Amino acid sequence: MSRRNTLLLAALGLAWIGVIALPDRAHASKCEAGTVFNPITKVRWTCIFPITIGGVRVGSYDKLDKELDAQSASKPLCACRKGLEVTLGIKVSYWSPNRMIDVVTEPGCMMALGADIMPTGGKLQGSQSSIADGTQTRKMFAQMHYYISPVWAMLDMFTDLPCLENDGFDVALITEVLPTWQSATLGAIIQPEGILFGNPAAGLACMGDSAAAATGKVIDPLFWCMGSWGATYPIAGDIHFGDSVEAWAGLAARGTFMMGRLGALTISSADGCSFIPQPIWTKSRYKLQLMEPVKGGKCVNIGRPGALWSSAKHAPGKDNAQFMLFEKVICCAGISAP
Repeated sequence: MSRRNTLLLAALGLAWIGVIALPDRAHASKCEAGTVFNPITKVRWTCIFPITIGGVRVGSYDKLDKELDAQSASKPLCACRKGLEVTLGIKVSYWSPNRMIDVVTEPGCMMALGADIMPTGGKLQGSQSSIADGTQTRKMFAQMHYYISPVWAMLDMFTDLPCLENDGFDVALITEVLPTWQSATLGAIIQPEGILFGNPAAGLACMGDSAAAATGKVIDPLFWCMGSWGATYPIAGDIHFGDSVEAWAGLAARGTFMMGRLGALTISSADGCSFIPQPIWTKSRYKLQLMEPVKGGKCVNIGRPGALWSSAKHAPGKDNAQFMLFEKVICCAGISAP
């Protein structure tokens, strides 16, 4: 049994604790059947660019891409050793659509499957509420589903690339079974390091991250910040927001961060030879594309202000969202030498 399935089964044992203990939420958006994942029509394929082959860039790119592609362009040749086998080749880098994320107000609504698999009798539903502190701030709560979905392998494309993930489609995590997602207090007990970042100094640092995200950059050392989308801590389903679409993206990004804290996140190494664990995410290696309720026109870096991309993306009466998560892959593609 895979590690992610083990995590999911272990969490199932705690599911009914959250169902019984938590109060009812507001009425959730309907789980629609027409959201079944179709990689050909739903994925914004321009997001795979730029592709760098041996230091030569193909396709347009923004500031985030320039910074990452420099790792491939500076040293275009590579050599990898696996036991007695040595692979000599050139570095290839590209954005790969490997993961999908649902952010839903209807518990158990698996948008990729177009089905509601977990009737909860009114428990665990999403909600929106105003905060009575004079700031006119609102708070959203939603569930998150994280899928393993290596699109290129599913379409049988580029299968000769050694770094292409081919695990097959799988459901890695559903937050309905995690009491810590339903309560920030429970989350703080399990991940007490979050307390270190709940202070004014850490909050001021996030202002700089937000400004950088607006220009297409990401500050990786500020891992507790998600630019204009808020903070990664507490790792729970509540998020403050002014823009619903931006809040959906914030919860999708927080879910990605949580997968790293659960030990289920990896990225390709800078030399292109292996995949390395990411207990703390490298934000610049990810970007998101909105697929539902409205297909996004482009991918956005973590924390990009909603004012720059979220216009006309919230269809009336549709409060369930689906994202494709693109990961920057650096791969040593070549031939084995004796």
